[in-house]
Amino acid sequence: MKHLKRFLLLLIALVVGAGLGHILLSEFEPLRLIAFLVLCLALGELFYQIDQRMQEQS
Repeated sequence: MKHLKRFLLLLIALVVGAGLGHILLSEFEPLRLIAFLVLCLALGELFYQIDQRMQEQS
């Protein structure tokens, strides 16, 4: 069950990242690229914290 939850979290993170990439990187603009990188870093930290809490509960 733990592996399934972590796999679903990975899928959600990939879908969110792909959606942001599709929206922000549809046209090349340096500001959009910087916004995409900042959002990816912030969301990466968020998903990492969620994963850590899931591991602590198991």
